Amino acid sequence: MEGVTTITSIQQISPTVKVFGFDLGGVELDFLPGQWVDLYVDTGLSVQVGGYSIISTPLQQGIIELAIKRLPQGRVAAYLHDHAKVGDEVELRGGSGGFHFEPEWQGPLVLIAGGIGITPLISILRYVDQSHLENPVELIYSASQPSELLFREEIQAIADRNTGIRCAFTVSRPQGGAWDGRVGRIDLELLREHAPTQDSLYYVCGPPSFQDDLSVLVSNLGVEASMIRAERWW
Repeated sequence: MEGVTTITSIQQISPTVKVFGFDLGGVELDFLPGQWVDLYVDTGLSVQVGGYSIISTPLQQGIIELAIKRLPQGRVAAYLHDHAKVGDEVELRGGSGGFHFEPEWQGPLVLIAGGIGITPLISILRYVDQSHLENPVELIYSASQPSELLFREEIQAIADRNTGIRCAFTVSRPQGGAWDGRVGRIDLELLREHAPTQDSLYYVCGPPSFQDDLSVLVSNLGVEASMIRAERWW
């Protein structure tokens, strides 16, 4: 899909992340949960492009949502955070990428996210929930601060209403008394508790060091490389 979209909503969901809603304007976007799109933004000086995972699902016709984090090297993200407003038009191309939900897979899913790496995985989780699929799902999510555990209440609500879905959250650097949950990074103990089977399909997404560490940990569980899907962008 390639076309001009219109920003319909902007929501700050964490100190560093905003969710942008886009009206596709009748243009059909064909994508699978977990895939991404490119945004082309005219800053006034040049046209910049940035790739972002879709957090909505294909079941939501006519619109998509993107959760965009402000990063030091992210010119498009900085422009959108500082200047974008409802009604602005943005060129969009996609969906793209080989990291996505595989409709033919009917077995267990293990979704492992670090920080903003939750974005493609929340699309997969929402799709399983909205489609009433029977795939058991374990979602394990780590962030540096409680405020950066994006969509935590929604994820917990999905798990609460689906007996086949469980979730676990951990924070590596909590400050003050705002967090009473698990502290630390995702480790083998947490994986063994929430990802006990080798016949699950694993999705891992996060910063490079997270991606590398978790790929090793998952392999240490005895999971074959063919059962691990990985996504990293920066």
